[in-house]
Amino acid sequence: MRTASPRHPNDRLLLGMKGTMSELELDVKSGRNRIEKDPDLRIREAIDLVFRRFDELQSIRQVHLWLRSEGIMLPSVNYTRAADRAIVWKLPVYNTVHHILTNPIYAGAYAFGRTCSKVTIEAGRKRILRGIRRDRADWEVLLIDHHEGYLSWHDFERNQRLITDNATSKGLVPRVALRRGELLLGGLLRCGHCGRKLHVSYSGRNGNTGRYHCRGAQINHGTAPCIGFGSLRVDQAISTEVLQRLQPLGIEAAIQAIETSCVQAGGKRRHVELALEQARYEAGHARRQYDAVDPDNRLVAGELERRWNAALVAVRERQDELDALDRHKPEALGEEEQRSLLRMGADLELASMCRAGEG
Repeated sequence: MRTASPRHPNDRLLLGMKGTMSELELDVKSGRNRIEKDPDLRIREAIDLVFRRFDELQSIRQVHLWLRSEGIMLPSVNYTRAADRAIVWKLPVYNTVHHILTNPIYAGAYAFGRTCSKVTIEAGRKRILRGIRRDRADWEVLLIDHHEGYLSWHDFERNQRLITDNATSKGLVPRVALRRGELLLGGLLRCGHCGRKLHVSYSGRNGNTGRYHCRGAQINHGTAPCIGFGSLRVDQAISTEVLQRLQPLGIEAAIQAIETSCVQAGGKRRHVELALEQARYEAGHARRQYDAVDPDNRLVAGELERRWNAALVAVRERQDELDALDRHKPEALGEEEQRSLLRMGADLELASMCRAGEG
């Protein structure tokens, strides 16, 4: 009698498991069911690239969009009925990236019972809802440091908090509604006498002359207004102060962005290099199969020749892609170029102050 195996679709149903096991749990069992990283270097580096890009972009959607825009494919696992394992490379969908970044197996942890099923009655008929996510405290098993992962458990938990914050927009919602108009501090100032929020008003021919004033007591209690003043000097002082604080950071951020683009280009080049190496192997394998067949057996030889030619086309495409990357490779900034950018930042700050004085 055959033992039920989760590799087989029918057995998965008998075992109460929903659908196909995850495409991207790219681990192998060796020895006594020990979980290890996939021995394929291309697979390991593709998964590692996802985590590196998330560290930089801090958004699953942005990582997904970057992978798609750069044409970077990720591996998925297909299991045949005979439990054979085949790797298929394809452009990722959002759920693929989400799975990699949220599955604890990639952080070296073994988890069981992360989802459950719920039975409901609708129109007098039983309906089973599967795949309902549980809180971590309700997981049946969680073994941290169970095997080698792509990131530490500490980094994994940090990523989960960030993903949760992104989903709920926590920390991104402004405390006050942004109002129409050109004043810098609309909705941000409070009266020093009564503590109420200052109102904003505009006047003049074009409606662009602004004032801050406190009318809370007058509106609510019919008393005299607290304070009122023009916006020109206040906004000018604030803008100068902000520019002084942010200008150097902006230039440094630009320098860092250029350096980051070089790193990203290097990561994509490495991805294409590994794809080219695999394509060459597959072309060599196809050629060996073609050479081994009896040339008189045209039914077999013709098909093997077609596969060999298709493999050679794949090699040429990967080589062309690599050559194109080399032609458009961004160059890192030298020390003199960095100093020049920083000087430009100081010049921009001085020019802005001069323009403000002239106004």
